[in-house]
Amino acid sequence: MIKLPAKAVLWLITALAFAGTFAAAQDNIYTNSDLIDGFEYGLVCDTNVVGSAAAPDTDIGEINIISGTIEFSSRGTLVPAIPGLSFGVKTRAVGDTNLDGVTFRVTHPPLIGSGTTKQSWQGFIEANRLSAQLYSFDLPSEMVTGRWTLAAYQGDILLYRIPFDVIAPKDAPTYLKELCNLGAYTS
Repeated sequence: MIKLPAKAVLWLITALAFAGTFAAAQDNIYTNSDLIDGFEYGLVCDTNVVGSAAAPDTDIGEINIISGTIEFSSRGTLVPAIPGLSFGVKTRAVGDTNLDGVTFRVTHPPLIGSGTTKQSWQGFIEANRLSAQLYSFDLPSEMVTGRWTLAAYQGDILLYRIPFDVIAPKDAPTYLKELCNLGAYTS
C-alpha cells in the first residue's frame, strides 16, 4: 500500500475533480447546463436550404432556413474556409419548454469589403429535439481565416459559446482533406 501525505491526497482529489472544468476552460467552450442539453458541434457539408428569413443584424440581411436533419460531417472546431461549408452547434433546451427570444451571435475577423466583425439574428432553441444553429460560407467575402465564435443568449443569460478556428484550405490536416470536396481547394 502506498501512503501519501494528506496534502498530496487533497491535491490529487482536487485536480481530478476539476480536470474537466480546466479542459473546457482551455477550449473556451461554455454551455449553461441549467438551460442547455445535448450540445454537439462540428462541420456540415450539405444543408437543404428551403428559404430565408430577415436578419437585419447580419452582413447580408438574412439567414438561411434549413430543413431536414443536420448531421455533422466532422466533429471539431477546425474549419477550412471553403464555399458552402457550414459549421456550428446542435442544442436542445432543458425540460419541455422551448427557449424563445434567443439571440445567436457570431464574432469573427473583418469580412472582406464590409469589415463586419459581429453578426446576430433571433430565434429559439427547441426542447424536444436537437436543433442546429449554423454559419455557412455563402459568399467569398465571408471566407476569412482566424477565430470565429458562435454564442447564444436569452436576454443577458449566456446559453453557450464556442470558438471555431477558420483556416485556409491548404492548411487543413489530412483528416479534413476528403471532407466536402476539400481536395478541390487544396491543390
